[in-house]
Amino acid sequence: MNQFGKPILFVVFNRLDATKRVFEQIKKVKPIKLYVASDGPRNEAEKEKVMQVRNFIINNVDWKCDVKTRFRDKNLGVGFGPNDAIDWFFSHEEEGIILEHDCLPSISFFHFCSELLDKYRNNKKIAVIQGFNPFPKKDYPYSYFFSKYDLKWGWATWRDRWQYQDMYTKDWPHIKKTDFLDMITKDNVVKLFWITIFDQIHRNPNLTWDTQFTYQLFKKNLLTITPRQNLILNIGYGKEATNTTWVPAHLKGLKLEELDFPLIHPKDIEINEEYDRLIEKVQFNINHLSVLRRKFRNFLESNKFLRDNFLPIFLFLYRSYKKFKG
Repeated sequence: MNQFGKPILFVVFNRLDATKRVFEQIKKVKPIKLYVASDGPRNEAEKEKVMQVRNFIINNVDWKCDVKTRFRDKNLGVGFGPNDAIDWFFSHEEEGIILEHDCLPSISFFHFCSELLDKYRNNKKIAVIQGFNPFPKKDYPYSYFFSKYDLKWGWATWRDRWQYQDMYTKDWPHIKKTDFLDMITKDNVVKLFWITIFDQIHRNPNLTWDTQFTYQLFKKNLLTITPRQNLILNIGYGKEATNTTWVPAHLKGLKLEELDFPLIHPKDIEINEEYDRLIEKVQFNINHLSVLRRKFRNFLESNKFLRDNFLPIFLFLYRSYKKFKG
């Protein structure tokens, strides 16, 4: 089997079981270049787990491979940690594939990304090639379609697209006053959802890294390529996870699939509106109540006095009421 020619960034941390499963898939394609990034442990108790993951990878690359590592001593967090890893990756490479330790790829994922990195390299309208599709549709006439939403559980991009990234979303206070979200949707609830999300990451950028990139895609009206079948499984759900501690109902039956080759390319670059509506309503759970909850949470986070003085009283009264009713 020929070695895989595109560089791969493998972002790991402290979960050896998940890391082993993803690494086994990487090992099957034998990439010529493998970049491994690991954030530093959050405390002394976590140090051993972090070191186990690092040592496992270094000791198990048994094919001809140029391995580069970025092993940090200090923890940057769930936002700045992965963002730093991707910055480092694209300081060396013009394009490549990004996998986190809990994103299990099918073998066809690698070849899907490789072919489309070449095909759309000079089409600046395309920003992301992703492997995750929570709503696969095998009877779709083409191998992939276009969306305005990037989910980034196993994905690929180019350096010149990643350069738009700004963890601090510095221009958000100005952009918020414009009608830029009209390019994304005409639905006012969806608009309000994204405003609350961008308010939150602007105030606390280390909450995440990928939402900041989504913001840049929205601003520049860029698109994502999504396969018609699901090429990535998130295996990171559980008590040790940072952001994904429970499995949403619509993902419980999702399977890892292999895409047929040669790829059947769409004739035109058009957004799959049906898919995007599903992403909004199911994947992101956008509705009046969820948006109201986010707005209330943002309000409390930005009002320390209310959060520290009135919220504990409210929670006490609410729990007392629930206990009385129960």
